[in-house]
Parts: sequence; structure tokens; C-alpha cells
Amino acid sequence: MRKGIVLIIFVFTALGCERRIEESVETESKILENGKHLKVEKTNRETTSIRLITKHNYGTTHSFKYKLYLTDDEIEWKGTKSQEPKKIAYCNKTIYLRGIEKNYKQIQTIDSVTNDTLYNSYYEMEEFFLESIDKRYFFKNFGTQKWVNISDSAYKSVIKDCKEYEIPNDNELKL
Repeated sequence: MRKGIVLIIFVFTALGCERRIEESVETESKILENGKHLKVEKTNRETTSIRLITKHNYGTTHSFKYKLYLTDDEIEWKGTKSQEPKKIAYCNKTIYLRGIEKNYKQIQTIDSVTNDTLYNSYYEMEEFFLESIDKRYFFKNFGTQKWVNISDSAYKSVIKDCKEYEIPNDNELKL
């Protein structure tokens, strides 16, 4: 019994991995042509998996997240993993955001010979469009501010009378 416990502990120790995570934050500020102040914050995250005993590196993954701060309007946007903001537009006191996101897609197929279910996956770049809904009042201390998804056609119809401004980013994602 005792040898079995020691063996189990040894196996978990020998097969275990250590994860090392390094994060770095880059910040850039920009005054847009309309005089509005935009602050962009990007958090890069590198995760490395290393075997405890052998110190073998099993790979490093890279991820990032963006945050936008529109300081004049006290509005914040926090992107999810793998979303990169590209353009912002001010139209009739409403703010619109355009960006690219990396989406994981999985396809399920059935093998006609063995009748097994097979899975294939890939990443696809897609544009996203957001509208800021600001229902705050009394010096923006009460109420809510949120971002809602809108369609490509709704975005294009709204901004044809407005100017889009480039958002500083690293251009990691492209269509």
C-alpha cells in the first residue's frame, strides 16, 4: 500500500507541468481630430508550459486584451480575448466601434465508412461592430453605459455621415 502511494506521488511529480505566465501592459494616448482624448491599453500574456523534472518546454501561447478609455466621455470598452479595436466613430452624440476578432470554429463530420464522429477546427477572423448606449445622468454618476453589437449594414448606414478615426493597435489581426 505504501509503495503504491509513493509510486502515485512520483508519477504525478514526474508528469506534472509548471505554467509560467508573463504579462506586459502597453499604453498609448491619442487626441483625435475632433479633440476627444483616447487612451488605448493592451495587455500581452505569454504562457509557457514546462515539465517539472526534465525542464522540457512544451510550448508558449500568446494572447492579448485591449481596453479603450474615452476620457472626455468617461466611457470604457474592455475587449475579450483576441479582439482588436480598429476604428472609432462619433455620430450624433453616439459612439461606434469597429474591430476584428479571432473566433474558434469547429466542424463536426461523420465518417461514412466507420460511422465515427470526426472534429476539425480552425480560427476565423471576423469584423465586429458596436454601439455605445449611454443612459447615465446626474453628471454620469447614475444609470448605465454599455456596448451592444450591431450589424455590418447598420454600422455602415450610420457612419456614412460621420468620420471614423484610427485606433492605435499592433495590427495582430487582419481580415
